[in-house]
Amino acid sequence: MMSDSHILPESKSHNPNGGVIRGKSGGLKPDRSRRSWSPREEEVLILALKDLVTNRWKADNGFRAGFLTRVEEFVRREIPTTTVRAEPHISSKINTWKKFYNSLNMMLERSGVGFNSDGD
Repeated sequence: MMSDSHILPESKSHNPNGGVIRGKSGGLKPDRSRRSWSPREEEVLILALKDLVTNRWKADNGFRAGFLTRVEEFVRREIPTTTVRAEPHISSKINTWKKFYNSLNMMLERSGVGFNSDGD
């Protein structure tokens, strides 16, 4: 097994604590560039999903096949200069929202946890 010193520095992925990030197989994870969404892009994405629900693209177990393409087209009509694509951007954002929603929902279902809009 090669030590980390034999790998070029630019090919290493480091975590904030200074360690090298390793994948499940023990190898280094490739450096993935992340895309930051603007508030306007997120707003348009929500509008696109609402539009699909209104136009009966939603089934009991999720959206129909091809919905990501429809969402991408909607976003491009609203923001022509966007670089958002169905894969990987839109699908990744929807999956991230699902994770956050499920975590929040699980917390709110616990006894003694609630939302106080009055701030007192």
